[in-house]
Amino acid sequence: MQTDRPAANRLTVEHVLNLVPATSFLLTSAFGELRSGVIVRCVQQVAMHPPMLLVAMEKGQPLSPIIRDSRNFAICVLAKDDRVTTKIFATSPDQGIDAFLTIPNLVVPGGSPVPLRALGYIACELVRHLDIEADYEVYIGMVHHAGLVEQPKLKSPRSGVVRAHLKARKRSMKTTATSPKPSGSIRQRDTSKSRRPSGR
Repeated sequence: MQTDRPAANRLTVEHVLNLVPATSFLLTSAFGELRSGVIVRCVQQVAMHPPMLLVAMEKGQPLSPIIRDSRNFAICVLAKDDRVTTKIFATSPDQGIDAFLTIPNLVVPGGSPVPLRALGYIACELVRHLDIEADYEVYIGMVHHAGLVEQPKLKSPRSGVVRAHLKARKRSMKTTATSPKPSGSIRQRDTSKSRRPSGR
């Protein structure tokens, strides 16, 4: 980034930056057998005709190549008290792990998954990707579909849903090699009892 003006230290301007409206959204996408999502906070409408959205996502996410290949993504509007979805997608699941297997979801036009717990969704076609010299990358999408997720009121899921997802992620990080068997012969315990000589 060519500039002769240094950027401000975030700590010195954070109290004002926090006044910019921000909330949690779930960014999702799918391509082939792969699908993933991650919580994002930087979402903004950038055009009215045609309607377009901008979303910024932290670099290095496994979701990035899925959006690149599919050219589609969805912004899912979450309820403020939806801690389950927020916890599962706090970070993008590792490549090959399908976190959507643990929660009910639907597929919107463009192929992106949307949790049934979401309040609504906005399905977009990718029109621009900006790799800026910062810790985030920017996606601009043209809105093709949007809707509310109508469903019966769901009961609060058991915490086991979250635990199952976290355990699956932890297992993927471990090696699948089995522990070696002990070498050498195993001394067998002598279970024979000494007999006393029978009396006369």
